[in-house]
Amino acid sequence: MSIVHDLVVDRAVLVTMNAQREVVRGWIAIDDGAITSLGDGPAPAARDRVDAAGAIVHPGFVSAHQHSMDTPGRGAAGEAREFTDWLFGTYYSTVLGHSSADAARAVQATGAELARAGVTTVVDCWGVGGIGTARTDACLSASVHAATRTELRWILAPMVSDRLPPGWEQLLAQHPLAADDLVASTEVARRFAAWACGLAAGRIEVWGSVELPEMATEELLSGMAEVVRAGATGFTTHVCASAPGAVDVSGERTVARLDRHRLLGRGTVGAHATFTDAADRVLLSDRGAGAAHCPAATMLLGGTTSPLGVLREAGVPVGLGFDNATLNATADMAAEMRQALMFDRVAGTGSARATARDVFAHATIDGARAIGRDDTLGSLEAGKRADLVVVELDTSAASGPVRDPMATLMWSTTVSDIRLVLVDGQPVYAS
Repeated sequence: MSIVHDLVVDRAVLVTMNAQREVVRGWIAIDDGAITSLGDGPAPAARDRVDAAGAIVHPGFVSAHQHSMDTPGRGAAGEAREFTDWLFGTYYSTVLGHSSADAARAVQATGAELARAGVTTVVDCWGVGGIGTARTDACLSASVHAATRTELRWILAPMVSDRLPPGWEQLLAQHPLAADDLVASTEVARRFAAWACGLAAGRIEVWGSVELPEMATEELLSGMAEVVRAGATGFTTHVCASAPGAVDVSGERTVARLDRHRLLGRGTVGAHATFTDAADRVLLSDRGAGAAHCPAATMLLGGTTSPLGVLREAGVPVGLGFDNATLNATADMAAEMRQALMFDRVAGTGSARATARDVFAHATIDGARAIGRDDTLGSLEAGKRADLVVVELDTSAASGPVRDPMATLMWSTTVSDIRLVLVDGQPVYAS
């Protein structure tokens, strides 16, 4: 008896992103939410079928670092601003007053943009301030419910803090904020993180996170390590995002400090990693930790160096992230890939510049590797989850013979060319 699959996507250009980076012109079969087979011969029988008619099909994109909560202020930083000016004057002023309804709307809006852009997995560094208050608990619960409704793979990482970095007292005095808006006691922060991990269900994961390592005491980092181990979850934070943030107030390198607390490993994502040194990068690579590169947001904030090259050379898995909506108003991974490639060309590090194929991998399989999920996500291979994107070329500047599908996706397509997005073989977006 011949197998009848749940779904077959047929007549497609399949950009598999497997180890051989094979491109298959044919079909892909899906059963119970997973990819079961693909090939270039006659398509097998199926209960449902998508005729891709020459469209490109690729793995769902991974946004390895993002902040959903400032989506209501998207585009607020219309010009480059100094970091603390943006942080206090734009970011905090947007998120600290959120109600639970505001938080839910922010997640809903973010999810709609991500699905339309072909992003099927997101790591969301979540925060509305006021850890330990009923308002913040309600905001997180509402965010989890809203993320569930998007049907995307959503990794919520509620950020906690228990100390202010040096000099921040003066910044608070210049803005209508209180210390309690930004930091909680060590025990309250740890307890909130542990409670949050219990909200995970289905496609929603909850990870441990501190907002900045320099905003966490030794006691909090130890507590977070316990929370992460107890919940068998991941951990993410902003790592070496600034020169001061690369070194703790004690003089210890931030990456070494995280490692001492057993917070580096597979499933650890360090956002930005712009100011790592060679020893930091060796440690990240040896521990299997990933980095999230956010080129558009970095450049808007005045970043002059792309860390992509040295991270790649050190063997650190690198994903791409959209970061903040107040810095990067449009979720468009094709645009983000172009930004990453051009930033590397003009301000790159390391001995070689990235290629279009390299950067496409950072948005897919390397992004999955950076977040510790490459065993199930990031490529079109039998056994992996059926998260995939169908890109229609007929109405695009890419129409015509496709000689290099990855280059076509990088340079000639936009979100308007995305026809269908599946997660676990089920549509989450259709144009």
